[in-house]
Amino acid sequence: MKKIISILFLLSVVNTINGQEIKKEHSSSWNSIIPKVKLNEHWYLASEFHFRRTNFLQDWEQIIVRPSVHYKPNTTYDFSIGYSYIKNYAFSDFSNPINANEHNIWQQIALSHSSGKIKFIHRFRLEERFIDNIIIPSEGNYAIDGTNYKNRFRYRVTLKRPILKVKDKKYISLKIFDELWMNLNKGIRPKNFNQNWFYVGLDYPLDKQFTLSMGYHNIGLKGNSNTFITNHILQTTVSYAIN
Repeated sequence: MKKIISILFLLSVVNTINGQEIKKEHSSSWNSIIPKVKLNEHWYLASEFHFRRTNFLQDWEQIIVRPSVHYKPNTTYDFSIGYSYIKNYAFSDFSNPINANEHNIWQQIALSHSSGKIKFIHRFRLEERFIDNIIIPSEGNYAIDGTNYKNRFRYRVTLKRPILKVKDKKYISLKIFDELWMNLNKGIRPKNFNQNWFYVGLDYPLDKQFTLSMGYHNIGLKGNSNTFITNHILQTTVSYAIN
């Protein structure tokens, strides 16, 4: 029990925000579909489709498509490489001033282990990002002019524990994760804090292939112009596995 309390305490710690920063908040609904196709004992394909709306569902926030290839030699390690297409929408005075795209390539290692009934997953991801460069031309209207290249590192720790049996060998599980995002210099040396994600929710097995997840997701994001943005999110995910 002491271990669980210590872990939850660590998950609640985020970067201290400078008092001079301007704080903004909004609320969103994020909905995802995540299919997986097993190719053989060690290889599988996956993809993610994220549909994110904000301002009480009035506006688009993001659309993400993220295919990936995974190699899983055993129950501990999962190596993967993938691509993300991200459509960022202009929805407020603290978002992008116009709609803009990002394309990134990423490499990832996930490590899994268990302690009692709790399963832990540590996910390490390195991203090479190509982001639309937004400029103000002489006419005074925003426009896209080329791309900017950036690197980013993400570390997520996930805790999952079964709490209620619903059918044969199927349980409703409590799921908690925290993810730290760091901007990098041209190499892999950390440059500054980008954002922090915290999530708590439930996984419900609909059948052998489908799992429904729903929970509360909180994001603290370092924006532009000395702004810190908090997003309160109702997150729903449907996962589908083809074996």
